[in-house]
Amino acid sequence: MLFGKHPGHALRALVLMLISLTVSADDLVLHRVDEPQQSETPKRVVALNWWLAEHLLALGVTPVGVAEIERYREWVVEPRAPESVKSVGRRQAPNLEAIRSLKPDLILVSGHLEAAVPALRDIAPTLVQTTYEADSNPWVKAREHLLALGKILNREDKAQAVIAKAEQELSDIREQLSQAGLAGQMAFIVRFLDDRRLRIHGDNSMLNQALEQAGLNNAWHRSTNLWGFTPGTVANLGGHPDAWLIYIRPWPEADRERLQASGLWPYLPMARNGRITGVGPVWTFGGVVSVPRMARMLADQLLESARELQP
Repeated sequence: MLFGKHPGHALRALVLMLISLTVSADDLVLHRVDEPQQSETPKRVVALNWWLAEHLLALGVTPVGVAEIERYREWVVEPRAPESVKSVGRRQAPNLEAIRSLKPDLILVSGHLEAAVPALRDIAPTLVQTTYEADSNPWVKAREHLLALGKILNREDKAQAVIAKAEQELSDIREQLSQAGLAGQMAFIVRFLDDRRLRIHGDNSMLNQALEQAGLNNAWHRSTNLWGFTPGTVANLGGHPDAWLIYIRPWPEADRERLQASGLWPYLPMARNGRITGVGPVWTFGGVVSVPRMARMLADQLLESARELQP
């Protein structure tokens, strides 16, 4: 039941509908309301997913809480999260008491944490946004979600400005790589999990969006999971002798040294050709800010590596 066991709060909760008129009914989950001023623009926001935190910060809104905020600062980096942001447990298992203690007036969550939504909406109105879905483009979805969030937070102009800036940056990057003769280069884009296992990002990944928006081509076209990657090893990275191998940092030095000392490494075409470069840290499953940031790092590294390969 939408308003739980307190129907007397129903009328006050209905005013929350006003902030969701332009958002899909599937996106905004309303709960019973314990505070009388819920019709105001949300100020105290908790994000349980890193790309949702990225979007908040891009809009100029500092969340009061983010799941695994310490790791956000290591793996996502930008937009920078102020030290005032509190951790509210793990992304897969948020700490409900920690969230409740922050007294949020809005909670942001991905649909992949759907099982927690009933408990979350007993704390505060909960906005559910999911970027990775079957047969959807994550870059398109991320922009839609940013606009929807901007409307709810009364920052629609800021959301539009963030998207316009991202698209202009991507256009500039494509032009730069084209002028350098690097347009259309093939690349594998991976994240190493250790010295043997890796994730190879395919057509439906956010990293592929950065690759293509930069005017490059993904060398990996095999089937992927819902999040856009295929589990594999370096043995899977053949078939394109001229392709680049682009890995996402962080990659622990000990794992890298063990792999490079293995018998397989010298047989990789990109190892023989010097076409291996690392970029990041940048979040693999990021939002509107992560895509141009990733594309810029790709471009900078490819330009530098290409200069080094010139005779």
